[in-house]
Amino acid sequence: MLRFFIIAAEIIVLILVLRSPFVQYLFEDIQNTVSDWLVSISTLAEREELASLQKEINEKLSPLKPYQQSYIQQITADTASVKRFYNTYCENDDINPNFSGTKRAQLCLTIKQSPVMQVAKRN
Repeated sequence: MLRFFIIAAEIIVLILVLRSPFVQYLFEDIQNTVSDWLVSISTLAEREELASLQKEINEKLSPLKPYQQSYIQQITADTASVKRFYNTYCENDDINPNFSGTKRAQLCLTIKQSPVMQVAKRN
């Protein structure tokens, strides 16, 4: 009977400790950290492809002005922005204030041949 009361008291203490604000904050922090790690791991391949695309664009279109380099960083920030740029300025032939003429044609060709767009076509 004493054993039952000890086990019951331990369970009650455990429940009270686990429901405390500090422990809840600690679990939330651990969950957020692990979640961030998992997101980082799952997007690693995409980030590497985007970095490779950015490097390739910078090499092929060199020399770029600072505002063009910053624009390239913006459009290669994620796959969605690369697709949006390609659809707007390459497929629909909209006017781009940062790239025009042969530079835009080279940029569109580089993006079209990149693994980022190859993955987009498969999905």
